[in-house]
Amino acid sequence: MQTPSIGVLIVEDDPVAASVYEQLIQSKLDFTIVGKAETAKATKQLLQVITPDLVLLDVQLPDANGIDLLFHIKQLDHHVDVILITASNDAQTVGEAKRGGAFSYMLKPIIVDRFFQTLEEYKAARTTGKPKSTDAERDIQRLFHHDKTGQPASNVGLRTSGPLPKGIDKHTLKNVEEALVHITESESLNAEQVGKRIGTSHSTARRYLEYLVSIGAVKVDVVYGHVGRPERRYKQAARK
Repeated sequence: MQTPSIGVLIVEDDPVAASVYEQLIQSKLDFTIVGKAETAKATKQLLQVITPDLVLLDVQLPDANGIDLLFHIKQLDHHVDVILITASNDAQTVGEAKRGGAFSYMLKPIIVDRFFQTLEEYKAARTTGKPKSTDAERDIQRLFHHDKTGQPASNVGLRTSGPLPKGIDKHTLKNVEEALVHITESESLNAEQVGKRIGTSHSTARRYLEYLVSIGAVKVDVVYGHVGRPERRYKQAARK
């Protein structure tokens, strides 16, 4: 007997981003788009007539905070799972996501491999019927800057002597760190600027920058401009 497809509701106010998510999901045979919404209001209206298995939820919506919508969705039907999509990995956002019962989260800009990995983790969790320890959960621990002993991690960057995670090359990592070394204390760079300085793509620079953030070597600020979406800007963390 064929397993029913997993129904996905996309909640994203950026139509380009929503279209990308839709195309990626449609390439997975086990997932089906059951609806799309650009606002919290539209989402609540849709949930009166459909019951998705999974909601991909943007945190920054024009009429509400996605975290508040997460709580509403789980209160409405705790069987509906939620994966947050956010430009912010600050402790408050991550903590509220955990408290609200989010299955996982993904950082913008979305990395395709990470997107598919998260969907596969979710599918595996549904299949086994029990929670699975995901990379996202390990990321959360790093976001709170706790090491395996539960103690706050130090500002280390390349100062760590342990093995690097899969997908992180020590030479590229060194180049990323050096790009941040050569700016003043009052300056910061976004991933695109770092990528141009070291000759890599925006997404590659972002992956290395977020790794450095996770180990406490780099500080990230989320800047909200008058126009456009939040921008993540990076600088070296102060050494202790």
